[in-house]
Amino acid sequence: MLEYAKKHEPKLKELYWDIAFDPFYQFIDYSAFREDIKLPEDTYRQNDFVSVWDGEIIGHITYSINRIANSVDSFGCVHFGKNHPYIFGKDLVTAQKEIFEKFKFNKISFCVVIGNPIEKTYDKLVQKYGGRIVGIWKQDRRLLDGNLYDSKCYEILAEDYFNTIKNNEKK
Repeated sequence: MLEYAKKHEPKLKELYWDIAFDPFYQFIDYSAFREDIKLPEDTYRQNDFVSVWDGEIIGHITYSINRIANSVDSFGCVHFGKNHPYIFGKDLVTAQKEIFEKFKFNKISFCVVIGNPIEKTYDKLVQKYGGRIVGIWKQDRRLLDGNLYDSKCYEILAEDYFNTIKNNEKK
């Protein structure tokens, strides 16, 4: 179940510090350093949600809001641990659905560091909803391991999302 992250800020900060230097999570910050997570005081420029199952935070979903373009940028997520991946996946789908259907944003754009285990899932998601790979930035990020990585950027337009939904309903 999705809840506003602000309600869970102390626990969310603790969870991020628990994984801060775990090599498995090196892809989440797009950088070689760590800092305290800063949740916004309002929802004008950013939305932050936590995925909660049985009272436990199992994930974090965040995105920036561009009010001028009516779009969502820097969509990102972190699944903490290996517990309940199906539940977290459902919450990700809910977040995407709310972006287009509830909040009426026109576009989602996001990037992934190439090599991140979630990259293949993002490729499939973008293909499923008629999105596209916008481009690849070479040697764009240095991560905890000290290596430079390329970044791949995506976008999904609301129009393509709704066309996919409509076509799936016809089947």
